[in-house]
Formats: sequence, structure tokens, C-alpha cells
Amino acid sequence: MRRFAEIQLIVLSLLPLLVAGCGNRTPEPEKEPHNAFSVVVPEGELTELSDTLDTEVKMQIISGIVLERVKDIYALVKSDFMENGGAGENELFDKAYCSKSWNKLLMAVRWKENLTGALFFESNYWSMTRDAGIVSFDEFEVTNIELEPQMMASVSFTVYEATTYVPARIDLVFEEGRWVIDNFHNLKYMTDFRESMWDFLRNDHLM
Repeated sequence: MRRFAEIQLIVLSLLPLLVAGCGNRTPEPEKEPHNAFSVVVPEGELTELSDTLDTEVKMQIISGIVLERVKDIYALVKSDFMENGGAGENELFDKAYCSKSWNKLLMAVRWKENLTGALFFESNYWSMTRDAGIVSFDEFEVTNIELEPQMMASVSFTVYEATTYVPARIDLVFEEGRWVIDNFHNLKYMTDFRESMWDFLRNDHLM
């Protein structure tokens, strides 16, 4: 009985020390699982990434709009060629679907043709053919989109005739709220029609 009393006295004397030790103990931080995945991205890079995604989405949307616009235009061109051979409607197509810059340049070429008697257009830039006939247009593909300083786009496609085909491309600009054609390219003969018109106007031998 005396020994039990001694043990009890020792325990009671040590109890304050044990309590004090527990109260001052700082809990250890929880460790992440060994296979945990954590990436820290600086705030600036997050903003840049967001802008990049926004630009990519914007370009995809614009690409789809341009593609549908060009398909609609050439569906009308095809219909006209089937009904009328196409030659008579070029001026209407130019005014309806081409840029102001293209139409001004075209007027200057027409003026010089009348003045000199020289014929500039040996082929129809709408159909990429020399003679009126039945043509079809297929394989449209947006090959370039630019957002600055002016929205521009390029679309390649193939012109099919009965026995031959011509790879072609048009360049478009966004003007007064709509996409309009600003240049035509015959990729078979590497003809840049806008540049060819400027060459025609600069040729002083025709004056």
C-alpha cells in the first residue's frame, strides 16, 4: 500500500510537465500523397494563355464564316455559268462581292482598254477559264487568316471543267461589315490578277 502511494505521488508530480509538453507541441503539416500533381503558373502566363486561346477560337470562327461566304458566292457564279455562260454577269459579281479597291482598279483597266483598244482580260478571273462554259467549284479551304492591322483571309479551291481543272485562290478583306474579294489568283499559271492589272496600267507603250 505504501509503494502504491509512492507511485501515485510520482505520477502526480510529472503530470504538469506532460500537459505542458502537449500544449506547446506544433502540429506537423500534412504531407501530400507521393503521386500528387501540382503546377504553379505565374499570373502573367495564365493571362497570355487565355489570350492565345481566345485568338485561336476567334480565328476558327472567322475561318468558318469566310468559308461559308465564299461557298455561297461561288454557288451563284456556278449557277450563272450554267444558265448564261457567266460572261455577262462579271460586272455584277464585281460590284456585289469585291472590294472597293478592286472595283476602282478594274475601272481604271476598263478605261485604258477603251482608250487604247488593247484587251487586258484574256481569261475570266471568276471562272479561271478562257471560254464560257459549264464549270464547278470544289475543295474550298481557308489557307490564311490575319486579324491585324486589317482582317484578311485567303481561300484556295479548284475549278473543274469538262476535261481539265485549275487550282485557284482568292484573297478577301473585311470591309464595311462583310467579307469581300480583293484579288484572284490562277495557281496553274501563277497569275496574280491584281498585279497583272497594275502592270497593264503601268505599260506606257499602250498609250
